[in-house]
Amino acid sequence: MGDRFAADHNGVTGASIVISGNDENFGSVHSDDEEMLAAINTARGSLRQFLDAFFAPKENQRSFLLKVAFEKGEQREHIWLADLDLVSTPPTGVVANEPRISSLEYMQRVPFDPAMVSDWMYYEDGCLVGGFTTRVLRASSRSN
Repeated sequence: MGDRFAADHNGVTGASIVISGNDENFGSVHSDDEEMLAAINTARGSLRQFLDAFFAPKENQRSFLLKVAFEKGEQREHIWLADLDLVSTPPTGVVANEPRISSLEYMQRVPFDPAMVSDWMYYEDGCLVGGFTTRVLRASSRSN
């Protein structure tokens, strides 16, 4: 069930990546940004925590989202997906923010490659759990 998400996914490459989300402004991040790469690797390394909560949520856990990289030509955009179906093959989710990639639309259900997951988040007792890339973007916007 969630095992296809447990593989090693360290291949984040490309000239720049666009990070977008439901609670942050679009931001372009160079693909060798060490803080962002560390956040993505932390998210991927802790994905089991998300999957455990997703498949057996407690009453105080809600709003489960995955951030997934989508590519079109040279463009790569990391997009939050909601209303996840992680049992189907391929897994699917609903685009939860306005994408820049023209082949995707807000609220569109899309299939995704589990190897392209770059972050995860949910709320527990009203507090953000996960959201590693979001934390990096928020910290960098405060320092600018």
